[in-house]
Amino acid sequence: MNASSKMLPMLRHELVSNFPRAVSSRSFGSDKAKPPNGIPENNTSPSYTEVEVPVPWGHISGKWWGSQDQIPIIALHGFEDNAGTYDRLAPLLDVPAIFAWDAPGHGRSSHMPVGHTYHFADFLISLRLLIRRFGWEKVSLMGHSWGSATALMYSALFPESVEHYVSIDCARTLMPLTGVLGVPRTRKIINHMIKYDNIVSNNLDPPAYNMQQVQEMIVQGTFQSVTPENCEPLIKRGTLPHPKVPDKVYFSRDLRLRVGDACRPTVSLATQAAGKVRCHVLSILAKQGFVAAIGDDVERVYRHQEGLMQQGAASFRTFNVKGSHHLHLNTPERVAPLINEFFSQTQ
Repeated sequence: MNASSKMLPMLRHELVSNFPRAVSSRSFGSDKAKPPNGIPENNTSPSYTEVEVPVPWGHISGKWWGSQDQIPIIALHGFEDNAGTYDRLAPLLDVPAIFAWDAPGHGRSSHMPVGHTYHFADFLISLRLLIRRFGWEKVSLMGHSWGSATALMYSALFPESVEHYVSIDCARTLMPLTGVLGVPRTRKIINHMIKYDNIVSNNLDPPAYNMQQVQEMIVQGTFQSVTPENCEPLIKRGTLPHPKVPDKVYFSRDLRLRVGDACRPTVSLATQAAGKVRCHVLSILAKQGFVAAIGDDVERVYRHQEGLMQQGAASFRTFNVKGSHHLHLNTPERVAPLINEFFSQTQ
C-alpha cells in the first residue's frame, strides 16, 4: 500500500477517534431532526429559519428551509461563499427540508481560534460534529464547488452514513492546481498567517467597503461566475456593518481563509475518495464552469473520478448544464428539476 492509499483510512480514524467527548456522548435522536437546546430560533422571514449549532470553538450557523421534524438535505457552499448561495435554489426543491450551513470562518459561523490555520480536515470534522450533534444516522449531502469536494470526501469516509450526494460543478480537480505548495508559496503563507492573526488578535479594524465595491469584488473574485444581479444573497449573509465607518460594511468571513491552500484536497486524495462512494450520486457540471474553462487535462481527471464513483455508487447520473460555475445561484431553474427528479427516483 503506497502513501496515497493510506491517507483516507487514516483521515477517517482521526475524525472518529478524536471527537470532543461533550459532543460525541450526547444523542438527540436519529429519527427526528429537532435541534438541540432550543435551536433553531425563528427568523422574521417565513421562508427559512436561522440556525446556530454549538461546537467547541463557538457555533455553526445556517439556514433551514422546510419541516423541522425531518432530516434535511445538508447543503455545503463553495469556498469563501456562504449559505446564501442556496437562497434561490432551495425554494425550488421538492424535498421535506434543507439545511445550508455556513462553514467555519464563513458567513455567520464562528471563526477558528487565533493561531489556528484552516485545513481541509477542519471542515470534515465540523460536518461530522454537526451531524453527530443532531443525532442523524443517515444524511443526504449537496455541495457546490469546494462544498461538493467536502461532500465527496465525507461520503467516502463515512459511506454507511450517506444516502445521497449531489455535486454542483465540483472543484475537486481545480483547487489543487491553484493551491500547489512550494517553498516560495509556503513562505508567503506563513507571513500572511502571522499578519492576519495579528489583525484578529488585536481587534484591528477590517477594511471598509460600500455595497458597489462589495458587488464588484464578488463578481471579480468569482471570475464573473456570479452575475451582478445575483450577488445579493452572498452579500447579505457575508457582510456586516462596519464598526467605525458609517454606511459601509466589511466581509464577515475569516481573513485567514485568504491563505487557504491547506483547505483543498489533493487530486490523489479526491481520486481515492471517488472510488469509495457508495450512495446515490447526481453530478451536475456547468458547461461554462471552471472545469470546462481550465482545459482538457482537468476535465479528463474529473471524468476519471466520475467513472470511479459510477462503479461503486448505488446509482449514478451526470448532466452537463448550460451556465457558469454558480449556475445554481444565477439560473436555479435549470438545476432544480434535475435534483427533484433525482430524489424522487432514489428514495
